[in-house]
Amino acid sequence: MAGASSQVFFEGTEKLLEVWFSSDSESPDLRDVKQEEWEKLLRIVRCEIISKTSNADMDAYVLSESSMFVTKSRFILKTCGRTTLLLAVEPLIQLVKEQCGFSKVLDVFYSRKKFAKPEQQHSIHQSFDEEVSHLDKLFKNGAAYTLGRINKDCWCTEDLQGHRAMSHL
Repeated sequence: MAGASSQVFFEGTEKLLEVWFSSDSESPDLRDVKQEEWEKLLRIVRCEIISKTSNADMDAYVLSESSMFVTKSRFILKTCGRTTLLLAVEPLIQLVKEQCGFSKVLDVFYSRKKFAKPEQQHSIHQSFDEEVSHLDKLFKNGAAYTLGRINKDCWCTEDLQGHRAMSHL
């Protein structure tokens, strides 16, 4: 029994993605996206919705691999394990453009702590350099930081700003 349990490893480090949207149209609202559409997006990430609760300001989802929060103009996705969070960025932008009428990405923030076993992650998440490269292809004016000792425990973050029009993505 002890030998079998030593083989099991779960990467508990969370990946965090926050995206702020805006539009020149009336008043688009991310909360208008149907749960079925969020479920399709989350399949790309490799997680699923367990439950949902809402109030006047936010829809909050418990996921199989953490949580998701949706407000009128902000999307927050926190995942852990071997999820592929960054593969959902382009489909997310397309979804909110089509479903809600958002025309601009105001700000994107991605961060995570150093992985204990990065080799067990999907290739896009095996190194922070690869994650930064992926986001820099989508957004200009990004700034990537590592906080802490890179040979020990550290926090990796990228902030991408620039009022990018979504029609160019």
